[in-house]
Order: sequence, then structure tokens, then C-alpha cells
Amino acid sequence: MEANSTQSAKSSSDAIQIRRSAKAKRLRLAVKPGLIELVVPRGMAESHALAFLDKHKAWAEGKLLELNDKLSRVRPVESFTACPTIPWRGKDIPLFVQEGSRGRVKITVDETVQIMLPQGLGEARDEVALRAFYAWVCRWLRVRVALLAERHALRCNLHHREIRIKHMKTRWGSCGPRNDININWLLALAPESVLEYVVIHELCHIAERNHSPAFWSLVGKHYPKYAEERRWLKFHGGDLMRRFNI
Repeated sequence: MEANSTQSAKSSSDAIQIRRSAKAKRLRLAVKPGLIELVVPRGMAESHALAFLDKHKAWAEGKLLELNDKLSRVRPVESFTACPTIPWRGKDIPLFVQEGSRGRVKITVDETVQIMLPQGLGEARDEVALRAFYAWVCRWLRVRVALLAERHALRCNLHHREIRIKHMKTRWGSCGPRNDININWLLALAPESVLEYVVIHELCHIAERNHSPAFWSLVGKHYPKYAEERRWLKFHGGDLMRRFNI
């Protein structure tokens, strides 16, 4: 079990929470909605942690402003089951939602997405359909990401441990301290090239645990057109997160 302790410091823009972690092996800043968190390995001198914070605080505050602005523009959209189409691997395809199943929700995806729901769900219809679709996508995407990661891991000599598909509100992917690769489930709805870029991006974090020039050079070496995929996420990613806010 992880043992943590927290304390707060004030920055010019918001509270900064300092958390000591028994599992952390290095200092890191995590930017979350309304919060900047400095994770400090247990036993590290406070002066060293505060020096690190002072050096990187401006960057973190800028990221916090970007995140808060992005979230402030998120607005509710129409019912999931009322939409006539749904994005799937970068293309809008027809969505059909029907009631009539006597047991579990049934989902099939080919040229269309078909969701068969149990009868009598009433107001829960939309939530049940979306959560069932989320679960189905997670299973499908884990297999797809594992294939991509295996292919690029061999070529890049960057080897991951586990693949996890998650509901992530502010990230498209992450690489854990033990080289676990976490991928946002919404990438199944994005173009295949965007998914591939994010997988390579996270694999490169196994070698470079930051977003330094050396990191981007490594990404570019293994995926030269990554700037195109980053632009796609910048211009279209917010719409996906807004529509599928489960």
C-alpha cells in the first residue's frame, strides 16, 4: 500500500499540493483540473523539491491555465442514443440503438454500430448504452494497442509491461513508472494513425520521462509525421471528450 502525505503551497494562479510518495522514484509535476501536484519521493530533502518546483512552476501554471480553459469550454451535448452517427476509427458511421434484448446489452460493430438494449430502461437508456459501448471498446482497443505496441517495441527497442485502456478526462495516454502503457479509450474513435502516434509517444517515454527536445527527437525518429496527429488531437480531441463524457 502506498503511503502518502500532502501539504499545500500557494502559487500566483492556484494551490500547489505537495505529496510525498513511498512509490515515487523521482520528482514530477502533475497538472490536474484546478490543481498542480508536486510528487516527492519519500526521504528527499524539502529544499531539493522546492528548487525543482521553483524551476518548473511557470510551465505547470501555463499548463493549468490551458487545461482549465479547455474544460470551461466543455458543454453538454445531445443524448448519446439520439445521435444518428458515431465516430469509429476516424469516420462517422451510422448508429442504431434498439430495445428488445432480454438479457445483456448486445453490441456489433462493422460498417455500423448496433446496440441492442434490454426493454424498459426508461431514463437510464442513454447511460446504459454509452457504458456498454465503452466496455466493448475497451476490450477491442486493448487487443489493437497490444499489436501496435508489440510491433513498435521491437523496432524501437522500447519494451512495455502491461497495456491498460482507461477513461481519461485530460490525457490521451500515459506511461507508468513500471512501463505500463495507459491509453484513452476514445482513441478507438480517432483515425488509426492518431492511435498509432499516441502508442509510440508513450513507448518513447520509457526512454525519456519528459517532453524535452530529446524526447521529441525520439518520437520523430520512430514516427516522422507525428505533428499531423498532434494537430488532429488539438482540433478534434475536445469534441470527442465532450460528446463521450461518461
